[in-house]
Amino acid sequence: MSTTTTRRNLLRFGTTAAAYAAGASIVTGGIALASPAKGAAPAGVSPGLTSAFAALAAAERVSARYQENVYEPTRLRWLAAKDAVPHVVIEPSAVWKMSPAFWSTDHPRAMALAKDLVEDNPRTSKRDDVIRARKLVAADRRRNRAVERAARTSGIGAACDESDRLYGLMVAAEDAVCAYPARSLSDLEAKLAFFVERDLAQNDGNIGLVLADARRLLAQEGR
Repeated sequence: MSTTTTRRNLLRFGTTAAAYAAGASIVTGGIALASPAKGAAPAGVSPGLTSAFAALAAAERVSARYQENVYEPTRLRWLAAKDAVPHVVIEPSAVWKMSPAFWSTDHPRAMALAKDLVEDNPRTSKRDDVIRARKLVAADRRRNRAVERAARTSGIGAACDESDRLYGLMVAAEDAVCAYPARSLSDLEAKLAFFVERDLAQNDGNIGLVLADARRLLAQEGR
């Protein structure tokens, strides 16, 4: 189950606000809270595998509580604070053909065109379209700084870090279940059922793990 995906990777403050919000939804809905453990190992499995299942269930309960009680409220506060920072629309130059509403800090294409104009012309340029492009780029920088201040105030950075830490513990606990050496056919059946339930059969060599289990159990029977 090992992964390098983290909330900070997906929700990096240098991304656009839209990407930040989308990343938050991805992590909350599809990664950190995926497939919670049932809380108990199947009957008949060895004490060691029972403990591994219990540790996974405990890690997932802790993570789920944090997501519900801390991370998600913090994320919503951050999104509300970010949305409260207004976008800026500038009056278009006479040479610009797009709609006046196009020249906004909320429009990625407008920002790309404005930045190109600023970069491709000297600072001393008095062209009307270049002057207006500079205004739009400057407005975007001011807005981004305001968004970053809102992020710091909201505490989303610390919430992301703690969510990543708890997710890492969940990953380690799930990996421990996958890697636990089956002591009996009941253990092997429980691990296979776990792989099917979580669609882990093709992940990180898990098939190799259960093949090793099967071969070890067969060897114990003298086959």
